[in-house]
Amino acid sequence: MDDIKKLPTLISERIILRPINIIDCADMYDYAKRENVGPMAGWEPHQSIEETKNIIKTMQDEMLTETNIGVFSIVYKKSMKMIGTVGLHRLNKQRKTAELGYILNPDYWGKGLMVEAVTKIIPWFFDELGLYRLECGHFDINQQSKRVIEKCGFTLEGTFRKKIVLKDESRCDLHHYSILKEEYENNQLPWQKR
Repeated sequence: MDDIKKLPTLISERIILRPINIIDCADMYDYAKRENVGPMAGWEPHQSIEETKNIIKTMQDEMLTETNIGVFSIVYKKSMKMIGTVGLHRLNKQRKTAELGYILNPDYWGKGLMVEAVTKIIPWFFDELGLYRLECGHFDINQQSKRVIEKCGFTLEGTFRKKIVLKDESRCDLHHYSILKEEYENNQLPWQKR
């Protein structure tokens, strides 16, 4: 893990995963300003393209640090448009764990693109980074995210009841999942059996 100097570019059938870049600013703002995107993951819609630019700069500054791996842009090959991100955060080198997070432009929901992105990241996480446990979670209001998590083979570990306070002051549950290295190595994940 310590010998990795930058995030790689990973290519699958329909998408390219590459380190996030300031050139993604307009494409990210296109979806990050929408009311049905950020609040489903715990952040407010972006108010300006300048805000998006600053957030991308922060993501770049936090890449490959002691507690963070980094953020990949998801680029749709057909249009070469940046349509979302997949990030690996909350790195704990001693425990060999990190947390997966992702966002996708709603114009591309329901096409299996996020499952394609996540199942490209998982082998890199275990094989190249040598980590042991990949964690992920979703709010109970976010059923699209739940479907991605299940299709990628994460195991539900528990529910933090009413842990999340939403913008309207209501509360929702946070569901927590993981994949272990031996599950990946033993081809126990649903997408490995195709």
